[in-house]
Amino acid sequence: MAEVEPLPYVTFPEMLRDVAARHPDQEALVDGALRLRFPEMLAEAERLARGLQSLGVVRGDRVAVWASNDWRWVVTAWAIWELGAVITPLSTRWKPAEVAPLLAKTEAKVLVAASEAAGAPLLPGLAAFCGRGRARPFESLEALEGVVELAADSTLAPTELVGGLSFEALRQRGDTASSYDPSAVTPDALCQVLFTSGTTGIPKGVQLHQRQLLQAYWDWSWFAALRPGDRFMVIPPYSHGFGINGGILSCAMRGTTNLPVPVFDPAAALELIERERISIMSGPPALFATLIDQVRFDQTDTSSLHTALIGAAAVPTEIILRMQERIGISHVCNGYGLIEGSVVSMTRPDDSVDVVTTTTGRAMPGVEVRIVDDEGEEVPRGERGEVWLRSQGIMSGYFRDPDQTAEAMTEEGFLKTGDIGVMDPAGHIAVVDRKKDMYISGGFNAYPAEIENRLLEREDIAAVAVVGVPDERLGEVGHAFVVAARTERLDPQAIRDWAREHLANYKVPRRVHVVESLPLNPNGKVRKDVLRERALL
Repeated sequence: MAEVEPLPYVTFPEMLRDVAARHPDQEALVDGALRLRFPEMLAEAERLARGLQSLGVVRGDRVAVWASNDWRWVVTAWAIWELGAVITPLSTRWKPAEVAPLLAKTEAKVLVAASEAAGAPLLPGLAAFCGRGRARPFESLEALEGVVELAADSTLAPTELVGGLSFEALRQRGDTASSYDPSAVTPDALCQVLFTSGTTGIPKGVQLHQRQLLQAYWDWSWFAALRPGDRFMVIPPYSHGFGINGGILSCAMRGTTNLPVPVFDPAAALELIERERISIMSGPPALFATLIDQVRFDQTDTSSLHTALIGAAAVPTEIILRMQERIGISHVCNGYGLIEGSVVSMTRPDDSVDVVTTTTGRAMPGVEVRIVDDEGEEVPRGERGEVWLRSQGIMSGYFRDPDQTAEAMTEEGFLKTGDIGVMDPAGHIAVVDRKKDMYISGGFNAYPAEIENRLLEREDIAAVAVVGVPDERLGEVGHAFVVAARTERLDPQAIRDWAREHLANYKVPRRVHVVESLPLNPNGKVRKDVLRERALL
């Protein structure tokens, strides 16, 4: 007997229309005072789709979204998918210098962006970096034809940009624009290019299609216990693979209400849980511990919460017990996934606390997992090795990057994850290390090579190596070891200040160590194991 019922849909437009018909009175999206039922969210998506089509967007075109979580992000995503176009989410933590190359690489036709996020200028900063064009919005972005600005009080009015207009103007264009045919969207339509930086320091665009994402998150949402009438407070950014698919896509397919959170604030989160009767939350274990430690926690009604999605390699048992006893959560779900391979494994609702705290559960239906040695041979159960996987959820490749694609895939169709894992006799998978240098800071993947390449732009730095080390609050943080060029005197604080201006905050090294040289192995490669030990001293 199958663990999950068969997937009833093959395209996003088909799915959204079916859900709207079956749950006409169910709230699909709640953001402050705004409340949209599923038919109303569909209508907004159709309206925006016509507006985007009037800007020239057709199937296969890339549309970038650069903004914090809110209702406009959600309906914009559905509008893009309605046309069979491709969404390219961009993190608001990224600086203009990081975003511009990605817009150029994907040849995005339209950019939907906020004027600012968390006080940082987005569109104005991009204009300053790329230059305003005479025939297009930004001088150095030749393929970009239109910009849709989300904020109402922009410091950069849309009329100041060629092809610029407000979000409300786009909606109004949709009222008079010609119709489109959602049935023309096919299951194999490319629908997402999600960027993940690689160990080369060059961001890679992961290509994902409609049917494979529907299957992966149909299964995920079943084990995550998303049901009609549930209310999911979505804290992960929609620009992240989990935020867009575990949040936007999964809520819609299961008839669950999506409540976007732009910035997590524990006091505000408690108030929202009580006011909106939130039943599902996601986040690292420390997030739930932070909620419990709030002064107003004991005066807040959290009885509506029944499911916590934690997605952590290892979880302290005492936190799980506190979540169950203090908050009243009955279902704690752990899991493992990556953008290139979608959802790999999940714990099941009847798994013990020990399984949830020490593993990421068993492989998902249709996902084949191998733990292999350096020669690609499968190791015995209980032994460490690299995690390889094969499934329908695996990417079709990196966007316009066949060499990186070939490096990541085997001839048999297995994705080499670079993660080190162990599989127990029952098939539970524990991710215990990373073959690559990547570390996770505050829930975001940070790649040392990317950070090192940026720091080397400074003429006073001759060599640099970045390692991730444990941090109680963020999980891991970066420590940089830098070697001065010539006879320069390096100021660690000045380097960190410079990094803050040029890198997203989770990539900024928390400590900078000035050293005379970096430890090397006989092949001339930096001994990062030695540097990690030094960073812990």
